[in-house]
Amino acid sequence: MESEINSQAEIIENLINRYIVNYCVLVDIPLNIKKITLIASGSSYNASMLAKYFFENISNTEANCKYASEVAHSSFSNYDKDALYIFISQSGNSIDTVLAMEKIKEKGLKTLCITNNKNSKLYNSCDYKFDINAGLENAIAATKTYSASVVMLWILALKIAQNKQIDISDETKNIQSIKRDIENTLVNIENIDLVAKFLSKQQDFSICGFGIYFPIALEAALKIKETCYINTCAYPLGEFIHGHFAILNKSKVFINFMLDNPSDTQKNLLKKIIKTYKTKSILISDEYEDYDCDMLIKFPKTQSRISKIISLIIVIQLLALKMATKLKRNVDKPIGLNKVVDNKDLK
Repeated sequence: MESEINSQAEIIENLINRYIVNYCVLVDIPLNIKKITLIASGSSYNASMLAKYFFENISNTEANCKYASEVAHSSFSNYDKDALYIFISQSGNSIDTVLAMEKIKEKGLKTLCITNNKNSKLYNSCDYKFDINAGLENAIAATKTYSASVVMLWILALKIAQNKQIDISDETKNIQSIKRDIENTLVNIENIDLVAKFLSKQQDFSICGFGIYFPIALEAALKIKETCYINTCAYPLGEFIHGHFAILNKSKVFINFMLDNPSDTQKNLLKKIIKTYKTKSILISDEYEDYDCDMLIKFPKTQSRISKIISLIIVIQLLALKMATKLKRNVDKPIGLNKVVDNKDLK
């Protein structure tokens, strides 16, 4: 897992260099995409949640996310002939995602896949296909394939925007520094060992993120559950106060991401939580402002938004790894977990 986390800088730089040349996005996708439906499971689903923000905010394209199992094993009938259906699976053989894809193909709808396996059912079946080329991922908890999928989805959003003649210069500005940004993050995360030691002793805790950072909170919670077996839940920050924060009467630990010059609303929500429940607050940020928190994990500022997103992802991956190491877990082969790529894995 550690090796795969450390390999992400080169993998992501290669992806960007392959598909973005002279700030022009070179990918083969349908023209005039009106809607997008993303279908995936696990970490791939969390990547799709992040991609929803990319498509809606970068390319002004309606997008929604569905769990592959819900499409594959239910009477799903809400097909949209105007939508491009995007399937995400690192193996390309995840049984739920393959079955969902076959349902969509039967309706004659447009399909696209993002996978790490050219010799897979998804790659060989979809109309449009992208190999993230991250190399074999041996650890059960997805790291490099997750971040590479996120970047590939971001590139697709840029292409749709480009086709609509939407200015993407703010998104592509300084992307040539992304490898350096990631490498800098890997070796310059402050207080992560201290926080990992503290969290490894907890029975449960909550992670919140606002806007685009909520899907990353979901991925953080999943990584910690997979590697540490700690009950960790993720919430949108604004939604957390609508009843959910009552759990802090018992669980006294709360993690929040504070990036992009957080609004007064976000700051006030955080103050309310800390004041009401006297909780141990841990913030993850690229700023030195501690917002009256108990612990602050700080990572370096980056030159582009996609670099910041990937850097935050790396922080949460390393946090899960360090917690699991302190708990003496086998992070590469968690008990009872494996990659679900066949019907036998569901038994």
